[in-house]
Amino acid sequence: MASKWLDQQLFKLSEVESLQRSMKSNVNYMDLDYINNPIPQMPQADLFKDGDIAITKNNRFSYVPAHTHSFIELNYMYSGNCTQYINGEAVTLYKHNLIMMDKDIVQQIEYTGENDILINILIKDDSAINKLFDYISVSSNQITQFLYNASKVNTLHNNFILFNLDQQDVAINLVESLIIKGLTTASQRNKSMSLLLSSLIIELSQSIEQEYINFADATDDRLLPILQYINENFTDISLADVSKKFGYNTNYLGNKIKATTGRTFIELVDRRRLSAAQNLMIKTNCTMAEICDIIGYQNTSSLFRLFKNYLKTTPSDYKHKVSGHQRN
Repeated sequence: MASKWLDQQLFKLSEVESLQRSMKSNVNYMDLDYINNPIPQMPQADLFKDGDIAITKNNRFSYVPAHTHSFIELNYMYSGNCTQYINGEAVTLYKHNLIMMDKDIVQQIEYTGENDILINILIKDDSAINKLFDYISVSSNQITQFLYNASKVNTLHNNFILFNLDQQDVAINLVESLIIKGLTTASQRNKSMSLLLSSLIIELSQSIEQEYINFADATDDRLLPILQYINENFTDISLADVSKKFGYNTNYLGNKIKATTGRTFIELVDRRRLSAAQNLMIKTNCTMAEICDIIGYQNTSSLFRLFKNYLKTTPSDYKHKVSGHQRN
């Protein structure tokens, strides 16, 4: 279980946390361009300088805008709670909950306060995933199948699994030992972290609480470039245009997208626009009209309907909430 040393390390204010608490606003410490890329991919250059598995702490006292990763991420709720949106779906993490997210997931995190300690466990790339299989069988459980699917290049990456470790003392000890090891520079650190993570994966199979698993089959390979195209061109796109570009019947493609992703074409575009609009409200001083222009709307009425439909609030109320750091 938690050590006094780990408590001290994790509750200690980071430089970014101090700034966010005093400024009451989100600090763009990675210098990301949200105007030209409203849903950015997190740069990984500095994250893995010490090895293929990285441990970081989520910076408190603000929201984390929508973003994607080129790596697998696990979030462990060490203390408190937080609500995340994973591809637009709300998921609340409580103490000792852990979520495993595939590459290319769109993730955003609601405001976290003093007691809300969220730890990020990052797995760099396919070779790092394959190293884990030196210790565990690919077919041993659903989690290893998740990792195997994540290591494939030409496949859909939209899976996540939520675990409740509350009654799993061995799993808690493993994940917190992994965090401790990741925060140190001890000899054999990287090998120890690989062994701890492999052991944790085996234990996690007993703790699945919620999942979205959609392992790809061969037919999904043909849909992957279409979904990537939608994600990259959501500001000015229609199902008819996409169908024509990729040579499909419009009804067939719409049904295929729904069957594969669980969402209609319109829902995919709407959620992408929503995440982009939320980011622009959190990270920029853009007016509502400017936000509409960036995400591809002709007027603010469309933005109003978008927020009402998915968040049950208005754009103005959402902007007020994220500016004032009010917590639900």
